[in-house]
Amino acid sequence: MADRAGDPGAGVISNDRRAFVYLPVMRSGDRSSWPGSRTLDAVRRLVGIVCVGVLLASSFAGWSQPDQMATVPAGRQADNVAVITIEGDINSVTAFSFSRRLRLAEQGGADAIVVELNTPGGEVGAVLEICDAIRGSAVPNVVAWIHPNAYSGGAIIALACRQILVSDPATMGDALPVAASFGFLNALPEAERQKVLAPLIAEVVNLARLRGWDEFLVQAIVSRHVELWWVRDRQTGERMAINEAEYRRLFEGEPVRDRPRLVSASAGGAGAAPPEAGPLPTGPPSEGYVPASPYLQGLVEDISGGVVEQGTRRVITSADRGRFELLDYICTGEGPIVLKERDLAYFGFAANVDQTTGALKAFNSDEDIRAWFGATNIRRLDASWSEAMVKFLTNMVVRGVLIVVFVLALFIAMTHPGLIVPEGVAMLALVALLAPPFLIGMANWWEIAAILVGIGLIVLEIFVFPGFGVPGVLGLLLLFGGLLGTFVEDTPGGLFPDSPKAQTDMLYAVLTIVLAVTTSGVGVYFLSKHFGSLPIVSGLVLRDTIGKPADDADDEFLAALGDPDDVGVSVGDEAVTVTPLRPAGRVEINGRLVDVVAEMGYIAEGRPVRVVSVGKFRIGVEEVGDGPAAGPQGERA
Repeated sequence: MADRAGDPGAGVISNDRRAFVYLPVMRSGDRSSWPGSRTLDAVRRLVGIVCVGVLLASSFAGWSQPDQMATVPAGRQADNVAVITIEGDINSVTAFSFSRRLRLAEQGGADAIVVELNTPGGEVGAVLEICDAIRGSAVPNVVAWIHPNAYSGGAIIALACRQILVSDPATMGDALPVAASFGFLNALPEAERQKVLAPLIAEVVNLARLRGWDEFLVQAIVSRHVELWWVRDRQTGERMAINEAEYRRLFEGEPVRDRPRLVSASAGGAGAAPPEAGPLPTGPPSEGYVPASPYLQGLVEDISGGVVEQGTRRVITSADRGRFELLDYICTGEGPIVLKERDLAYFGFAANVDQTTGALKAFNSDEDIRAWFGATNIRRLDASWSEAMVKFLTNMVVRGVLIVVFVLALFIAMTHPGLIVPEGVAMLALVALLAPPFLIGMANWWEIAAILVGIGLIVLEIFVFPGFGVPGVLGLLLLFGGLLGTFVEDTPGGLFPDSPKAQTDMLYAVLTIVLAVTTSGVGVYFLSKHFGSLPIVSGLVLRDTIGKPADDADDEFLAALGDPDDVGVSVGDEAVTVTPLRPAGRVEINGRLVDVVAEMGYIAEGRPVRVVSVGKFRIGVEEVGDGPAAGPQGERA
């Protein structure tokens, strides 16, 4: 820039920190030669003051606020953070909801995604689906936040994330495969456990290699009979978990087995005993999958086929003897391990640890998350109310109750047509049964069609072809088969009927439907005997009390549910319709109102009819012409 000593022109002088505006100032002796010189000087001074004020304000703003960008590593810094919550049991609805919210975060421009976990675990298929979604996300900066519990499947989801942040308190672990039925956990037979365990071990080993977790520790989270020790390389400071075979390569004498650091969870019931450690291998150590325990030795072939990430775990040989020091006896192997917040920090799972002091900095609020990322915006993406409702309605116990409600409402609607309320309740129960599983892929169109056709055939059996049998039996089979199909997920695991998951799902589905149908049968019997005395239901049915004392009201309950002798109806009785018969409706017989069904087509109101059949739950009539009534004169059932 040119020398400004004698230059009255405007310009900008800059250095490496700030830029200052340079304003030309007239010599005092020359002001008189300029018209309005005082006004011009005032304007110049005002502009100068404003510019200097702006510069000073920006400088002070920078000095008064700490520069978070300078304290947050570039690898984790994010301006826009989305928090996706996983709360409660994990099932196919949870996986569907998580994938939807993950896509929303990606499309919304999130720089980082936090998966907040407070879950006891859930279905293996749903957990693996969530893990696949995390690994395939367009946002690589996905962090787990254990706040406060990540048991079972929740622990596997946490391992799938790039980093793990923990609250205080926090718990992670115990991902042993078990069977769940009606809210209770049951032990799996050993053969079935082995089938489920192999893909789980392969999954967590892949995650350990991808995210940098200790391979043996993650195996101890999902399997029992994994006994481990914690050691450190004196030269490099590297820490790692070792099994008994590796312990004997590194140290003299018997392994130390007092005061394990980690608590082992329940082993999940009786099962195979831990095998004895075999002789130490004499050949070169394998660089592929290394089982953490002899218990997993038989699954090496199945597990190795599922491990696709390149292994980096150090191979321990006898040449390393004297180089390592023993830090801790980790676990006994009686069951899968459970880690608390301090253990998560100690074994390298928790990222929110002060690198200077090694102390855990607990994350208990969204502000802690904001500071961790140096974020400008943080948004929560919770499950929607509709997803929560779908999750509730797809619970097996709830679905069993809905089946009972549907059957009872349908029974009342068929035996007392025209009441509207039972028909509405039956329709709502049917929608609640079919819509939620259809939305999440547990029901296909053919299952819904089978249910609807089955109901239609049952209606035909009752009103059109009474006593014929074939439509009713076929309708029951279609209804039962369709309902059974809506209980089983339409996933790859469900395509293999011999898999443990498919067999377990089918067993619980059959059990739920059988219990619901049995309960419905008891309810139908109760209704048929006590319908008139029920305070709410009986109010929906018409009673003939005109001209009769109030004490006789219960004796005048006019419904076709009870024995026809109670209302004095016989084959051949003549009556007049008081409502249209489409084909069900009401007629007046001997001064009483009775629910009937037209045997042939539609009969208008006010037409004469004749009783042609009398059954336990059905009275059939036909219209009377000018001559004798045509049609069969059925005997009393």
